[in-house]
Amino acid sequence: MPHDNMTDVAEITADPVALLHEEACNSTEFRIMETIRAKFLPTKRDAKLAEALRLLIREAVKRKDEKLPPSFENRGKSGGGLALIGRTGGGKSRSLQRYFEKHSVLRGYAEATSRSPLISITVPSPCTSMQLARALLRATGYAVQRDLPAHRLWEMAFERLHHMRKFIVHFDEMQHVVHNMPDKELQQMADTLKIAIDDHRITIILSGVETLKPFLQFDTQVLRRFTIVPFEEINHDNHGEIVHMVESYAKAANLKAKLGDREEVKADFIARLAHAALNAYGYSIVLTHLAIEHALQGGYPHLVPEDFATVFARKTGFAADRNPFIAPAWLDIDCSKIFIAPKIGGPTDPIKTKAKAKSKGAA
Repeated sequence: MPHDNMTDVAEITADPVALLHEEACNSTEFRIMETIRAKFLPTKRDAKLAEALRLLIREAVKRKDEKLPPSFENRGKSGGGLALIGRTGGGKSRSLQRYFEKHSVLRGYAEATSRSPLISITVPSPCTSMQLARALLRATGYAVQRDLPAHRLWEMAFERLHHMRKFIVHFDEMQHVVHNMPDKELQQMADTLKIAIDDHRITIILSGVETLKPFLQFDTQVLRRFTIVPFEEINHDNHGEIVHMVESYAKAANLKAKLGDREEVKADFIARLAHAALNAYGYSIVLTHLAIEHALQGGYPHLVPEDFATVFARKTGFAADRNPFIAPAWLDIDCSKIFIAPKIGGPTDPIKTKAKAKSKGAA
């Protein structure tokens, strides 16, 4: 009995996440999917982003006085700016995170006390200039205990960054700050960024969706300080990367991707996947992961379009006539509009085709 009591105490004091994870790991597909979801597949977009960041950092560390050795005090006369803009679900945050984590100097940035010169924060929503300054201070390990005006909070943030020798700041989801801001506050936010770049020699990285563009254009002085990097969505020119993504993830799960026996059939499937994912690369990965998980749960050796059709129906509740993976008029479907009454009744789960049933027994 003492042993049972000790077990009970251990279970009570254990991290509930660890307990639930241990239970989930009894499933083979959970273990496989955990590995697959951690897998990053770089694309041409990531290479373009990496080059833009390399140039940005190179400018940031140019010596202010060429006669003196490079150092924090002797870095560039001013900072710089980069704005990564793309649709939601496009994979911007993941790509930036991977670049930071793989960089020999920037990695470790998640710990404020590390030697990384980078601070990265996800902007809360909604957010004001004052709340953004507070979030930046918290990211440096400083908790503000009293109410202070925005300008004083920013002064403290800049002092804190200087003290910690941090000179690269990333604001993810920056559109949360500038949404619905009156012009006076937009100008104050623009002035704050200009002060950060010019007076404190801080390099600013912004990432967000299309609605961030009006803010960047609000003040031409801000615009000229930033390099704008569009994060491309899925288009006909990069369909090959989508094929590679689906096949690579399927292979990692020990599945064979059977997307079509002819190139035109495969091309039709990729176009449907892009449409279902709202042309967002990151969302296409999410749908692919779900389809792979469905195939694994069913014990199928292949990943086929029917897997995508089924998981899309389960995720959205779309009936067959609005499922872009099986509907004849799929181009007419607005996949961003979920709550529309279906024209045709019937189950939302597509019925498995004969091809799928046959594939289950195939080698």
